[in-house]
Amino acid sequence: MTLSHYLTAILITLKVLSFGLMANDDALSGTLVVVNKKEDTVSFIDLQSRKIKYTRRTGEGPHEIAINDNATTAVVTNYNGGNSLTVFDIKTAKATNTISLAKHPYPHGILYLNGTNKVAVSAEGSNLVVIVDIDSGNIEKAINTFQKGSHMVALAQANNRVYTPNMHDDTVSEMDINTGKLLRTIATPETPEAITINKSGTELWVGSNKDGLVTVFDLSTEKVIKQWQGFKFPYRILLTKDEKYAVIPDYKNNTLTIFDAVNKTQLHQITFDNIGPKGVTFHPNDRTLFLSAYSNNKLLAIDIPNGKTLFELPTGNGPDGIGYSPIVLE
Repeated sequence: MTLSHYLTAILITLKVLSFGLMANDDALSGTLVVVNKKEDTVSFIDLQSRKIKYTRRTGEGPHEIAINDNATTAVVTNYNGGNSLTVFDIKTAKATNTISLAKHPYPHGILYLNGTNKVAVSAEGSNLVVIVDIDSGNIEKAINTFQKGSHMVALAQANNRVYTPNMHDDTVSEMDINTGKLLRTIATPETPEAITINKSGTELWVGSNKDGLVTVFDLSTEKVIKQWQGFKFPYRILLTKDEKYAVIPDYKNNTLTIFDAVNKTQLHQITFDNIGPKGVTFHPNDRTLFLSAYSNNKLLAIDIPNGKTLFELPTGNGPDGIGYSPIVLE
């Protein structure tokens, strides 16, 4: 064997080994917290054993979940009928507080402001975004979107802007968190729901359900950078932390589409057998996606670069929003 053949063999072996380590469930540890919409619970799922460790009650109608920066606290929005937030301590897998949002009904989208104990929550019933201090339970700000159907939230890294898609008015509202003021309203294709923004706050990604479109906007000009057709219900959009990939589950198409987020090109489109793909979150390795299969009561672990399903995990009834913590539960 020549030296070049020998080196080639070593490289191939290293690639095989690296994939094996990635795909091996021993390499993925921690806890997934998933919202079960049809039974008003959350499941705490251990990644190594692939088993549900605990199931806990939420408020009525839970939908989305946010995990704080140090991954110790999970907050669930209780959307239809609950009108509250349920706060969980992840280490003990127990609810520690219920924060009433009775004056701001139908709380749905939720994200932690980076480096804080505060969350931004879209209150669809009052068309507001509320900023809530999770430690105190106080509502610090209520920012009017001046539009109808304010459903999800997106935040840039700087914490100075919050964005929400308004499903009934076909717009996205951009609001200043510090002043609590609406800055502008951006027109979108009809029925926008899925939304995310890059860290620098220059690109806004929006999924629109009416015509099955996904659009990337330049936020400085509001012009379209890229638009894709062929979706039916682009339910969520999520960028990896390094912003190399974008993932879009389509609930009605039963697909997961993976894009090169830099070059704006499609890499994979995975078609499932009627699983109802919904919620998405990433493992800290930034290359493993966890996807909720709403119709099949399970989660899928998917390798993002190659689009392959690694393994499945059980959930409760109707899994949707998902959060990850490196904490391993006893």
